[in-house]
Amino acid sequence: MIGFRQTLFLNKFIQKSLSPYCCKHYHASRTIMGPLVEQQKTEAPIFMPKRKKNEVRDLILEVLNKAPSQREAMSYIKRFTLPSTKSPVPVSVETKKSIPSTIPEKDVQSKQSQQSQQSSASRNAEFVDSLFETKCEHIALIKIQGPFTPLDLKSVSKTLVRLQNLGLMPIVILDNDEWREMLKGGSSRFDELKQWMMEDSANFCEALENAGGRATTIYNGVFTLAYEEGDNNQSSLESRTLSTDVDANINVSLSWLKSSLKLGHIPLILPIALDGLSEQKTIHPNAGMIALSSSLSDLSNATCLDLKTPQLEPMKIIVINSEGGIPSEERKGSHVFINIQQEYEDIKKSYKENPQWNFTHPTGLENFEMINTCLKKLPSTTSAIMVPAYSPTGLIYNLITDKPLFSSSLPLMAPTTPSTTTTVIRYGMPVYYHNSLSTIDIPALKSLIEASFSRKLDVDKYIDRMKNSFDLTIVTGDYQGAAIVTMEDVEGNEKGDIPYLDKFAVSPNCQGIGIADILWKQLQIRYPNLMWRSRDNNGVNKWYFERSDGNYKIPGTHWMMFWYGNDGTNKLKAYAETAKNMPVSFI
Repeated sequence: MIGFRQTLFLNKFIQKSLSPYCCKHYHASRTIMGPLVEQQKTEAPIFMPKRKKNEVRDLILEVLNKAPSQREAMSYIKRFTLPSTKSPVPVSVETKKSIPSTIPEKDVQSKQSQQSQQSSASRNAEFVDSLFETKCEHIALIKIQGPFTPLDLKSVSKTLVRLQNLGLMPIVILDNDEWREMLKGGSSRFDELKQWMMEDSANFCEALENAGGRATTIYNGVFTLAYEEGDNNQSSLESRTLSTDVDANINVSLSWLKSSLKLGHIPLILPIALDGLSEQKTIHPNAGMIALSSSLSDLSNATCLDLKTPQLEPMKIIVINSEGGIPSEERKGSHVFINIQQEYEDIKKSYKENPQWNFTHPTGLENFEMINTCLKKLPSTTSAIMVPAYSPTGLIYNLITDKPLFSSSLPLMAPTTPSTTTTVIRYGMPVYYHNSLSTIDIPALKSLIEASFSRKLDVDKYIDRMKNSFDLTIVTGDYQGAAIVTMEDVEGNEKGDIPYLDKFAVSPNCQGIGIADILWKQLQIRYPNLMWRSRDNNGVNKWYFERSDGNYKIPGTHWMMFWYGNDGTNKLKAYAETAKNMPVSFI
């Protein structure tokens, strides 16, 4: 397991280097010591490890075939391939050869079946090769937080190699809960701690090798401690320690990155920095994650390094540990999805109200704070995921779908709603509540509704009806999504006591990033009972069925009526009349 002390490990194998950084390469056949810059003789394509092409092709085909939907498979292809100037390789047409009539019919069928299978395999191979001939790969910044059992270490290593094969290049910072006591000791136990770190990295490198990958341990020259002017004297530097200071001012050098990517080696970075006297000191791994994330998001670094990658900024921030995701008060296990801009303070409050989490999930909150700091400076498309080491395969699903394992808005008490120990986190967007039409940006709301429904809204007629029954509009971000609730009576003439979801709209450009779940959770909080209607051929009805307590096809119409809450059964007639008599909103 990571953290297991190997007594035969000798310090003499950790050589100092005159280069800006030091590292160790681990290969199945040999071990190479010394600076990485001296090992750059291999001219491999950037991001392309030396592995069997067929294995990578088979993995991509497997993932595409297992994608939850065709839309999500195409989304993965769009994100991980670049537009090609060439036309796709045409599928070859197998020429059927005549088979002598003397061969028995069953043998003829067998040969035809074999030819069909070979033809299908050939077409699949050509499809993947043509699709990924201009492969676009992205970076994942990953904190591996041990200690792990040997089985968990094997599972994590296999998952990281699969992520790399699928186009997500891991950059790893190592952490270990068992380092914490030594980290608090500062420089007094540095040599002992560094040896322990090197042992852990050697174990992880070996596990990655066994999983079919390549790894490089980088233990010097990545991080440099930055001090205030006038605070650079020797006594001050020796007395300072940043081992527990996550907000430390740390400079980052990316000079090692080009070589790692060119060779296709997963970099394993140790939380070690150089101070103003060029002495090595330990830093908090989370401080390293924040500093490295900030440096990777600086577009000038890609230019300086002359990298041909589409972007350096991380697509994913990942934490793999023994705790899993952020614990939840509402459900068993962890939060499924967190929108930081809306739920940040609630998460911190929950930790204060549940002191037992400090024992069951002792580093959950500090990892959450680290992720929040990283995502603030990254594009809105970047997401984070916290996953337990014993079940890291959720990372593959998240890579393909860019979503949680299941929707966070599914009913908590439903027997079909699963539990999870994995949390997907986005910096997300703020949520606004409008109790009056006067505070709503009507043109923006109109544009959102028309884009979502692909129909033209009769604005004047719609607003006139809203004046009588309007109750609340929930808006996410800059009108990327909205839910409009009215209070109806059976006649539909004045404000009544039936909560009706009049419009539920998500911008087509923002689908798949959790906006619908954010809106639905807010509806559930504010409306314990709610009804709505949808055309019986609406493709979204499956989503509605999963979140409703009941439904009813209104006779003589094309409307399907849904509801959730205890009032549904008692008010079924009133609900049905309301849905039937509701005027249309579109021209």
